[in-house]
Amino acid sequence: MMKGLVRIIKENPIWAIILLGFVYRLIFLLSYWSSPQWGQLLVDSLFHDRWAESIASGHILGNEAFFRAPFYVYILGLIYSIFGHSLLAARIFGHLVGLISIFLTWKIANRLFSRRAGYIAALIHALYPMVVYFESELLVDSFFMMLFQLSILQLLVSIDRKHYAGFILTGIIIGIAAITRPLVLALVPIYIIWIVIAIRPPKESIKRAIIVILAMILIILPVTIRNYVVADDFVLIASSGGINFYIGNNTEADGVSAAMPSPLGRTWEIKDIRYAAEKETGRVMKASEISDFWFKMGLQWIEENPGGFLRLYIKKLYYCMNNVELSNNRNLSLFMNSVTVFKINPLNFGIIFALALFSIILMIQNHILNKERLLIIALIISYFALIALFFINARFRLPAVPLIIIVSAYGFDYLINSLRTRESLMKAIPAVIIGGGVFLFSVTNIYGLNKSDIAGGYFNQGNYYLYLNDFDRAEEYYRLTLRENPTFQDAALNLGVAFLRKGQGDSAKYYFMQEMANSPDNPRAYSNLASIYYLDGDYANAEQMARAALNIRPYFSDAYILLMRIEHARANESAFEETFQQALKTAPDDARIYLNAGLIFSGRKMFDRAEKMLIQTLNLPERAAETDDLNFNYSRRPDALQSGVKARAAYQLGYIYGIQDRIPESIDMSQRAIAMDSGLVEAYINLINAYGITGDIGRARELLQIASGRFPQNELLRQIKSRYE
Repeated sequence: MMKGLVRIIKENPIWAIILLGFVYRLIFLLSYWSSPQWGQLLVDSLFHDRWAESIASGHILGNEAFFRAPFYVYILGLIYSIFGHSLLAARIFGHLVGLISIFLTWKIANRLFSRRAGYIAALIHALYPMVVYFESELLVDSFFMMLFQLSILQLLVSIDRKHYAGFILTGIIIGIAAITRPLVLALVPIYIIWIVIAIRPPKESIKRAIIVILAMILIILPVTIRNYVVADDFVLIASSGGINFYIGNNTEADGVSAAMPSPLGRTWEIKDIRYAAEKETGRVMKASEISDFWFKMGLQWIEENPGGFLRLYIKKLYYCMNNVELSNNRNLSLFMNSVTVFKINPLNFGIIFALALFSIILMIQNHILNKERLLIIALIISYFALIALFFINARFRLPAVPLIIIVSAYGFDYLINSLRTRESLMKAIPAVIIGGGVFLFSVTNIYGLNKSDIAGGYFNQGNYYLYLNDFDRAEEYYRLTLRENPTFQDAALNLGVAFLRKGQGDSAKYYFMQEMANSPDNPRAYSNLASIYYLDGDYANAEQMARAALNIRPYFSDAYILLMRIEHARANESAFEETFQQALKTAPDDARIYLNAGLIFSGRKMFDRAEKMLIQTLNLPERAAETDDLNFNYSRRPDALQSGVKARAAYQLGYIYGIQDRIPESIDMSQRAIAMDSGLVEAYINLINAYGITGDIGRARELLQIASGRFPQNELLRQIKSRYE
């Protein structure tokens, strides 16, 4: 078997390169697996992970129009349904996709240039650190990159053979790429133009172009139909395009971050952009209308600020070509330097980009810039021109990287050959000078960007440890964040949250106030401070802070819930009712509002209203994973939050039914509460008492034994236990 493998590798070295790529990825994966950052999914990765979990649990169709393109996430959901919630399985899949991508790089480079250029391109791709890193993240980019390559190769092969089946397959691949990242649709005209140029007579080229388009539509159509069926809204694939365009084109846009203009900043949520659009238009809007609204806002800014747009666009093109690897989630500089196989690897974007320009100059000099090579160059240029309309970071430019590597391989191969003859070496001097100049340009920092963004990296690690309830580690990283950037948004806020959860209210109050000073438009700082005042019985200051939060964000549920509690504590029934109704109006789908109202009505012994509110809590539909803002951050798991809220509602209903001597209903609700949240000790107590009332002492004792084992320190359980001994 080993001899056979050696023979295969000798006959076709591409398998040796793929094997090398596999080993390189395996070393990285093992290193990553043993690091504390293995489970630290950030923003988009976390969103994909939680959405995929929801799909794997059976929520296949979903409830709302897609905000993000769905195909990769559904594949991730399939992986989870087979292997369970396994980040290892998800990352292995990403690296398998990466190995396919290496093979495609070899195929295209081999076709465009030479067998040796193909091997060079594949080798660069196999060892390129940033490509390997993104394969391991739960992001669409590596998967889309592979589909993009496959569509190009299939197009070239189809033009050779001219069979209709090949063009159908080309359209299918483009369609799959589109439901992975819709951006590819803007490149379809290049595919069509290429078909028209490459195939004669024109009548035959038009037929094949139509076939490609129809096959592509056939793949996209089910997604469009699904959006219409579940949301009564015509969303072709996803509704995030408009807001992404606006983020890249507004007065405060910097071209390299996914931040909205103040006061929203980088912590904006889907409900924020919905509220702003509906407030501006004065009507309720569908997802497609909201996307159109923000797209038009971006266009309006461009029309009113053509000079500003041009300067910003040039800046974004600059970062398309710059050696720095920008990230809007994880601090790439810190991470890459923490992985040995990446740290010692000299390959970077500046090198391959300079080699690509060197190659293009050589091809022009040697008059070998044929149609297929022009196609690859045109796609690189078009792709960069396209993504620069939005905002730039490392993963957004990733799909163009294999194409740049393919072009650069020709120049590398030429340099190897030119060493044999002085004439070839001298001929390459102009290209070397230009390539060297391009490399020096790529490592400049014209716009003074803080390439390390160390504060952001520390902040994200702090959020992860806060989610794990490791408050000391979270505190450590938030302090490091503030040391690097004393005004970093949410750093003081989350540090305060860590102190609050440790029971250190004074320290929490200090950092909430610091967050208010750093970010006066952050409603969470005011709301959190209001919570402390409320717990201290300082209702006047609590109300002031809660209303300040609502002045900033009038639809902020947390502030409404606090005001409801404050007015209840003051026994101000009219103010409570007014606040409650306003809360329902602004956030009708927030189960916490109904639950808190139910608890308050229950405390007032208004059991009919309490029952109505608690039943409403239980009957609210599941949160839509495909658009849930909570899926983007570690603050709370939306499924756990929903389950916990409903469990509390079921427990309270069980309690009310017990008081009303509706024992069968009390038992049913208490059992539902325990099924949803087995950590809810009050539900066990309810159920034990209910069984005792019915005379089922055996079941009461059995449940008491289970509850006592789970909650050995609970005083009420101890008292109940003494009655049954």
